[in-house]
Amino acid sequence: MKNIAIIMGGYSSEYQISLISGNVVYNYLDKSKFKGYRIHIFKEKWVYVDEADNEFPIDRNDFSVTVNGNKITFDCVFNAIHGTPGEDGLMQAYFELLGIPQTSCDYYQAALTFNKRDLLSVLKPYGIKTATSYYLNQGDDFNTTEIVKKVGLPCFVKPNKAGSSFGISKVILPLC
Repeated sequence: MKNIAIIMGGYSSEYQISLISGNVVYNYLDKSKFKGYRIHIFKEKWVYVDEADNEFPIDRNDFSVTVNGNKITFDCVFNAIHGTPGEDGLMQAYFELLGIPQTSCDYYQAALTFNKRDLLSVLKPYGIKTATSYYLNQGDDFNTTEIVKKVGLPCFVKPNKAGSSFGISKVILPLC
């Protein structure tokens, strides 16, 4: 039987949805083939959470956990983290360094696709059609007329580094 770490949580505002997603994976994992372990990844702690909601710290040196004196290692990691560090390449790079297979794409692809501005700059030279974009950095002055002239209405405002739908606003009328 293979030990599967199901990582969930994360550092973003999407962590609660990630916990739900991770628990769905845990509940539907084929228990005749796999032993699932719910691993909560938060800035302040990485822990294995057992059926009774007891927490056991993850050893970040080798991504293992010790329960009742028994060291548990994982054959594979199922990544159910929404946002950082699960979608932006950080966890993928960590598991690659440790040599632990995981269900996500490689770290470079994750980092690239998580950064909308960088991804679009890579796609455009290949003629891949994308929505017209207007980039703003935090604190930039902006002219709404100029933005509407370039992208049209309705348009969507999206954070550069966030999940695909979290934090999106639809603009239907000029803000001027």
